[in-house]
Amino acid sequence: MEIEKNIGVADMTTMTEIDETGINHNLSLRYCSDIIYTYTGSILIAVNPYKSINIYNKEYVHKYHGRKMGYSDPHVFALAEAAYKSIVDDQINQSCVISGESGAGKTETTKFILQYLCAITSNVSSWVQQQILEANTILESFGNAKTIRNDNSSRFGKFMQVCFDDSNCIKGCIIQDYLLEQSRITFQSEGERNYHVMYQLVAQGLKNMEMAQALNLRPPEFYKYLNTSDTLAIDVNLESAKFDALTMAFTVLQIPQSIIDGVFKVLSSILWLGNIDFMDIDGEGCDFSNSDQEIISNISKLLGLKPNDLKKVLLMRQINVRGNITEIPLKMQEAIENRHAMAKALYSRTFTWLVIKINSCTNPGKDGAQFLGVLDIFGFENFVHNSFEQLCINYTNEKLHKFFNHYVFALEQSIYKQEDIIYTHVEFTDNSQCLELIEKPPRCVFKLLTEQCHMPKGSDSAYLNNMHAEFEFHPTYIKGSDRRHWETEFGIRHYAGSVIYAVDGFVDKNRDVQQDVLFDYMSRSEDLFVKDLSKYQDPQFLNVIQNYSTYPRGSTKTKCTVSDNFRHQLQSLIDVLQSTKPWYVRCIKPNSLKLENNYNHALVLDQLKYLGILDIIRIRREGFPVHLSITDFILKYKCLMQNKSYSCTRNYVAHILENLNVPSSEWQIGKSKVFLRSIAYEPLEEKRKNLIFNNAIIIQKHWKRFYCFKSFLLIKMAALKIQHAYRGWKLRIRFIRMRRSAIVIQSRLRGVFAREVAAALRELRRVDEEMKRRDQIFDKVSEVHSDAIEDCERMVQNEINKLANMSENAHLSVTKILVDNNASEKLSTELSNLQDTVDLDNIFAFLSEVTENTPPNPLIEEINNKMNHLVQDLDDEIEVCMQKESALVERDQGKSITSKGVPSLPEPTMPPPPPPVTTSEINTLKNELKPEPIYEAVKPADLGSSTNVAKSDINILGGQSNKERKTEIIIPSSPLLVKFHIGDEREQRRKQRVEKKLQELHCNGENQKEIFSDDSHYNMAEFAENYFNQHELLLDGTLMSTLTRKGKKNSDTISKNEMIVFSKSDKIPTSHIHMFDPENVLLACNIFRELWKYMRGELNAERELQIIQYIIGLGIEREDIRDEIFVQCIRQSTNNPNVEWTDRIWLLMCLLIVAFQPSKLLFRYYVSFLKNNLKILEGKLRQYAQWCFDNCKSTKVSTRVYPPSSVEVAVSWSVLPNAKCNATTWNYCLPFFFLGCTY
Repeated sequence: MEIEKNIGVADMTTMTEIDETGINHNLSLRYCSDIIYTYTGSILIAVNPYKSINIYNKEYVHKYHGRKMGYSDPHVFALAEAAYKSIVDDQINQSCVISGESGAGKTETTKFILQYLCAITSNVSSWVQQQILEANTILESFGNAKTIRNDNSSRFGKFMQVCFDDSNCIKGCIIQDYLLEQSRITFQSEGERNYHVMYQLVAQGLKNMEMAQALNLRPPEFYKYLNTSDTLAIDVNLESAKFDALTMAFTVLQIPQSIIDGVFKVLSSILWLGNIDFMDIDGEGCDFSNSDQEIISNISKLLGLKPNDLKKVLLMRQINVRGNITEIPLKMQEAIENRHAMAKALYSRTFTWLVIKINSCTNPGKDGAQFLGVLDIFGFENFVHNSFEQLCINYTNEKLHKFFNHYVFALEQSIYKQEDIIYTHVEFTDNSQCLELIEKPPRCVFKLLTEQCHMPKGSDSAYLNNMHAEFEFHPTYIKGSDRRHWETEFGIRHYAGSVIYAVDGFVDKNRDVQQDVLFDYMSRSEDLFVKDLSKYQDPQFLNVIQNYSTYPRGSTKTKCTVSDNFRHQLQSLIDVLQSTKPWYVRCIKPNSLKLENNYNHALVLDQLKYLGILDIIRIRREGFPVHLSITDFILKYKCLMQNKSYSCTRNYVAHILENLNVPSSEWQIGKSKVFLRSIAYEPLEEKRKNLIFNNAIIIQKHWKRFYCFKSFLLIKMAALKIQHAYRGWKLRIRFIRMRRSAIVIQSRLRGVFAREVAAALRELRRVDEEMKRRDQIFDKVSEVHSDAIEDCERMVQNEINKLANMSENAHLSVTKILVDNNASEKLSTELSNLQDTVDLDNIFAFLSEVTENTPPNPLIEEINNKMNHLVQDLDDEIEVCMQKESALVERDQGKSITSKGVPSLPEPTMPPPPPPVTTSEINTLKNELKPEPIYEAVKPADLGSSTNVAKSDINILGGQSNKERKTEIIIPSSPLLVKFHIGDEREQRRKQRVEKKLQELHCNGENQKEIFSDDSHYNMAEFAENYFNQHELLLDGTLMSTLTRKGKKNSDTISKNEMIVFSKSDKIPTSHIHMFDPENVLLACNIFRELWKYMRGELNAERELQIIQYIIGLGIEREDIRDEIFVQCIRQSTNNPNVEWTDRIWLLMCLLIVAFQPSKLLFRYYVSFLKNNLKILEGKLRQYAQWCFDNCKSTKVSTRVYPPSSVEVAVSWSVLPNAKCNATTWNYCLPFFFLGCTY
């Protein structure tokens, strides 16, 4: 109880003693405790604290959201929540009427309500909510100003309709503005300021020099419109920060930057207008001063007008008489008033344009089913000097007070009287007479003012005299404060007190001179915003004009005045409020000094009196605020009865209330309605809601059970499907893992097999190359010593002849034997140098034939014995070598895998030991084996025999087994063969090239010209059969292929016909043409892979250039690999399924043929290939073939030294045959490119 005394009563309808002093004391206690809100029933009273109180954060939003009004401490959030709940539950439009004096906190209360509504519906449409809040920022900057009573006073009224959709979410907002105070633009009273946006603009200009230069801004002291009263210092940083917030609000509302700049240009031009000084000319006219020329220039640039047009508007006025326009010079005072009117018109149109623009951005469209209106309108004003604006403001407050009284008092008590219930009549302040004085036709304050505006020479004095004569005896009219001021002022007794108005300027302000000439010039402006502003008119003003359209054309009554426009706007506002359920917030100003913690009891008591708070408390306590029809009451509360009835009578209502133990003093039953006080209504509503809640739980329980059972069945079926799918997936994963494991095992096993095969193939290839090398050495030795063998035969024949003669001449035998012994020793020495592979029995078989019938000769027998002994030693050595080789073969038999059905032949570990040789013989051999060029060492006479021997050897190697080859080919053991055996690898390759050169020379016998001219055809298949290696099939590596391969031999090979057509694989097991150098074989395989990459065209230009240079460079560097490159290109261009791939291969062949030519062995087959393609190809492919064919004819071009550069390749791509280049042109161009020249 002590705490309650310290903080006061939250709801003043519960106070035991109701009087003005007690109410004032209760508000004072709560104000001193920083509790500014108090209930009076459903009406909220808010006392302005003039300081920040932390009661508007998110914590308080959550505290009041969903709570019923009265269950928590009084707060504006509670009232906003109650209004929002009424929209949700009752589907009725709501309105919050915020009233009070200027400076009581109406604008801040409006912002708190909007913020709360946006916060509780922030789950959707957050962008629209942010636009609504930012729209309030713009309207505050352009419509609020500092006054002596309020630092942020609203100088216009606004009614914001926050619209909700069917889901009770904010969908938009519609703003209606009322009576902007235009006089503040040109004049401010002592201690007051112009609109906030003016100071924000010039403050930003002080900080942003670029903006100041663009808008011609000056400091605030420079402008007269900002210094009509005492100069008030402004906080530049604070105003600049508010300007940034203003521009951000423009951005949120999606206003383009060009339009924003146009708004600021108009504001700057208004400030410049106030600095124009006119010069009087003989009292009949006026002109500009010297300083005005710069101002005229600045305004013209800002508005996009011509300077002469602006001067006409400022110095002349136009009169339209029956279509004839007459220009009349303005006197100095008229020019000043015209300047003020221009500034007011520009600002007023800009403000109205902003309101319409905001509405277009936040308009909910057809989705706005319900709305909650928030009325923030100017409070009651009573200044030292009151003018036309104060009359309109106070008239508005009179209208709203009348509406409040009607809703709270008059309407309530009239319902009691109609229903014949017992109640205590409550007296309240009735302001009907004051409203009749101001607005009731035919004779009222506004009607008399409008008449003066329609008269040609209407004046303020005539208007005042008419009012004095008309309303002198009216109870609410005052002629003036005293007799001295009867000719300049009049007064009205308002509900909040008497106000004296100065009549000066009433007529001109009511006329609201439309600057038609100015806006006509603005319609031709270069600025888009200024041009749009000239075409714009307020829609409400147009509606008022339509109401006057019934008067005859040309009548002065068709001109609508400001008072008429404002009166129609206000009446439409009252109509909207009457269609809603109103909620009231009464704002009270604790002191006139705008000081915190300062409570002026007298000032607050005056506000409580004219606000009628005491009467409100009384009618809320003694009245019955809850009205329900009998039918609605029974339908609503009969659920609380156990024995229900279907009758709808007054007796049944009384029976319900009695059974529910409701005190009889808290309810009454009228003719058609049931009246309840809050103390009776709240328990009934609580019981009904609890009953509904419990029954809803039972319904939900059964429904949830049904729903859960259905969901369970669905989930069960889904679970079964998931299980089936999962189990299948799991088994598939298991199978995949097992298959992968099997593949890994297969890959390891195949790797072992492949490594064994590769080792065997390498060994077989080495053995084959070694055997061929030995065959070549044998052929070479045969050629070198052919003359020596003939000499030996000739000597043997001579000896035989001599021996025959000796047998006939026995008596000379002794002498001849001595001579022959020396000759035979020499012969045996020379024969020991012959190849061991020579069959001596066959050579000397003729001796036995000749001497078959001849008696034995001792000398011949001695020679035979020596030769047999020599051969015997040689056979022993060969047999020893063969035994070693057999042992080596048996040891490696497990690792050897034969190819083509031929068993492998391992290479001998060492050459057979030669017979002893003398030093003289070694020197003789050194002299005979002098280094000489390859081609000079070959004699033309030996070409035929050498070629035949080579061919026969090749046939023998291909047709015989290794065993037969081993018995027929005897490893040479002469010193000459030892010399060849220990030669380096380079010397061996030189011998191999000798064999190849012999074959080329053999083929060169044919005339090349005949190849080009005749119709002879050389098939590549023939070349492949003769010179190609065998390529094994590349198996795919699957399990089936592995199982299949185990039952087959490893000799599955590709046919030679398949080796000359397109290959789908980018790998080859070995080179196409047989090569003796293993390095060249590896390079050939690598070239085929690179050729495949180049052919597919999947590489970038740089990588393709590298491949081209790599292939051509290898062909230039290595002569042995050139034919392999041509064969690979021929293969990949034959039967290629892709035209683009074929095109790229032919382009590479064009580059190859000019870099180097194929060897003589391949030349005729290559030319036949080109001739065949010339017949079957078409388009640019045929031109490629023609280019290669023509370059084959050229014999003057030698092999290039370097591969083609990037420039040559690029030019070749652009110049080689295409649809626009004939053969003659590119035949002329390409030689230059491929020879390294430019075209």
